[in-house]
Amino acid sequence: MASLSPLRYPTVYALLSGVLLVLSFPRPQLSLLAWVALAPLLVVLMQNRARWRLFLYGYVAGVVFFGGTCYWLYATMRTYGHLSSVASAGVLLLFVLVEAIFFGLFAWITGELARRWQMRALLLAPVAWVAVEYLRTHIPVGGFPWNLLGYAVAPVIGWVQPASYVGVYGLSFLVVAVNMVAALYWLAPTRRNAVPLAVIAVVLFAAWLAGSQLPTLPTPATAVLVQTNLPQQEEFDPQWIQKHPDELEGLEELTRAAARKLESPPALVVWPEMPVSLYFNHDPVIRARMISLAQSLRSHFLTGIVDYKPEADGRYYPRNSAVLLTADGDLIGQYDKIHLVPFGEYLPFGRVKWIEPLVKEVSAFRPGTNYAVMPSGAGRLSVFICYEAIFPALVRRFVEGETGAELLVNISNDGWFDNTAATQHLNMARVRAVETRRYLLRATNTGITAVIDPYGRIIARAPAHRRTVLIASFAPQSTRTWYARLGDWLPLLCALAIVAALGRKFWMDKLEAALSQ
Repeated sequence: MASLSPLRYPTVYALLSGVLLVLSFPRPQLSLLAWVALAPLLVVLMQNRARWRLFLYGYVAGVVFFGGTCYWLYATMRTYGHLSSVASAGVLLLFVLVEAIFFGLFAWITGELARRWQMRALLLAPVAWVAVEYLRTHIPVGGFPWNLLGYAVAPVIGWVQPASYVGVYGLSFLVVAVNMVAALYWLAPTRRNAVPLAVIAVVLFAAWLAGSQLPTLPTPATAVLVQTNLPQQEEFDPQWIQKHPDELEGLEELTRAAARKLESPPALVVWPEMPVSLYFNHDPVIRARMISLAQSLRSHFLTGIVDYKPEADGRYYPRNSAVLLTADGDLIGQYDKIHLVPFGEYLPFGRVKWIEPLVKEVSAFRPGTNYAVMPSGAGRLSVFICYEAIFPALVRRFVEGETGAELLVNISNDGWFDNTAATQHLNMARVRAVETRRYLLRATNTGITAVIDPYGRIIARAPAHRRTVLIASFAPQSTRTWYARLGDWLPLLCALAIVAALGRKFWMDKLEAALSQ
């Protein structure tokens, strides 16, 4: 066993952490591994090593993690980005190399603290991890908090419930804290250090069991979620609807047929974000058909659209939006997507020549500013669009205050991704439901269309890559969770704590150096 010691093969242990983290996420979604996945890396970081090596070991784990969980970016660039195989691989590699920096930063912080406080620095590992995850949520170019560590335990209902108090960052904190205890026992395998591990194992098992005992909530309201399964267009065609009138007619008839099967009109009908443009506010024919559909359904009707609004320069720019119509066909509310996809809906650096060939078909979308809460047939609702599901603070804004949303709707088009990415996206949306204790109706173009209850349980889902309808039962909720009230206080506190710890460490180093002279 000595020959496999982390002292001799630290890079192997860093790689092991990366592989275990990959296995913790879809697919194969071995959530149990998340509780120990970081332990090998933490053991390595407790050794007194050069600073660049500390960063390197974390960076290696990060490269494995992002490469193993976000490989689907290659297919997206290859199929829809019009890039060659080499260029697509280059984009994926660049993404992985940039995102892995955050793992390197975590490793450097933890190892740097260990240089002074040895194994006691393990206590700050969860704090450092959460602080770095929060940083990753905001930079670069608007942040990319995809697959934060807390999402690894989202499929286990009993384990995800703390999110209603501390959000996904709190879940990450708990997961790293357990990894910390495992690393402590690895470094000092005494009976005393085994006791916390045994207690944690019992608690996790009890939480797993408790997840199956959560109450079933009454769901008096019904929604119809339409999975349109329209082909993903490689190039945007503003005349698509006119060229394919049968597609729109088919979706309208599918929606009406589903509503007719119900004893009473559904409270809400939802069409997703689609790879075609419904110019509701600019095309009188489309507008008339959408109004007619809402009236024939006798239900509130929500659908994704593309809108054009003027900017300060007098030009009109597109917005990725959603509109809500009443059963009478009146426009009652509109939401313009606030957090746009960089390099997909806008160019974060403007028209830079070396970037444009990589994003030839990028659109000059503009972000919205209003966190819209709209009255519906079953309480107040808010809708967030696709990529926005991965930003906890954004979704939280919809349920703030006494007049916040009582129902969340996520419309998305995951046709850009493969099944792995769609599953990851769904798991992140599930945590939003738990954080806010709201029903989440998720309508997508190709899947995964699903109904998620306030405990994060998927109570209904539609098969992917099929044009179909999902009948959703739900109930508006007005509970205000601790997370909805307090927001991201935990990662902010962690960031302050890490800055203070590093400041104290370097101050003590300088003081000792001055006294030794």
